[in-house]
Amino acid sequence: MGIDTDTYQFKLGDGTSPWTALPYNGLYGGDGSTGLTGFAGTGYTGQTGWTGGTGPTGPAGPSQSGPTGPTGPIGVTGPIGIRGPTGNTGSTGPTGPIGTKTGPTGLTGASGTGFTGQTGPSQTGNTGPIGNTGPLGPTGFTYTGPQGPASVILVTSGYIQIGFTASAFSTTNYDVSTNFPTSIGSWAVPTATTLVLTFNSSYNLSVPPNFTGTVSWWNGTTWRTNMVSTTGSSPQTCTLKYNGSNWVLTYVVSYTGASNYGTYGFVLKMNMFN
Repeated sequence: MGIDTDTYQFKLGDGTSPWTALPYNGLYGGDGSTGLTGFAGTGYTGQTGWTGGTGPTGPAGPSQSGPTGPTGPIGVTGPIGIRGPTGNTGSTGPTGPIGTKTGPTGLTGASGTGFTGQTGPSQTGNTGPIGNTGPLGPTGFTYTGPQGPASVILVTSGYIQIGFTASAFSTTNYDVSTNFPTSIGSWAVPTATTLVLTFNSSYNLSVPPNFTGTVSWWNGTTWRTNMVSTTGSSPQTCTLKYNGSNWVLTYVVSYTGASNYGTYGFVLKMNMFN
């Protein structure tokens, strides 16, 4: 005997059938009495009685189709009917007569060229009067630039060496061998990527200072060198501007290569001329 704990019904096993094939068993009580009818409402619904077990399904009867009967014989094909007579083709009518021949060709007319007409008179018209000459335009402005020196004389030179890491100056690692004369000017590193060189005011203020220079940097593998140019590009950009009292050269580095491994990695060298 097995008890279903959900419905509290039991089944009796027969030794071979699975649980789902067994019917429920047991006795069931009668329906409970109907509750009292409440005032202005519906009374309580009594408990639902136990659901009776489903009886076993009987065995299915045999199902089969009977054999198909034999196909009957094909009937005899009837005879072909007699073909009717074919009508006779009528005779071809006679061909009409051919028309008369082409008439003779007419005579060819006389051939010749007509008289050429007289050539008309040809002449050039009178020349019109010459117009007046317009007034002269105003004379343009002229400007003579300053005369260069008779000979180029080297006044002084100097260089700045700065520690340079992967992408910025090392503001705490200026090289001790830096040699930049005060006769040229002064320099500073206001930010980790900017080098500012301020020329002395003793230089001619009407034109930029006369100098040549190179900038070199260590990229972690080899040295690279460029000429100092205000049109340069990465890894450095350079500008030269007059701030009202001094010419200022500004270098901004943007190189993002390897570290310089503890050595100085940026060198600015300049030669000043009169």
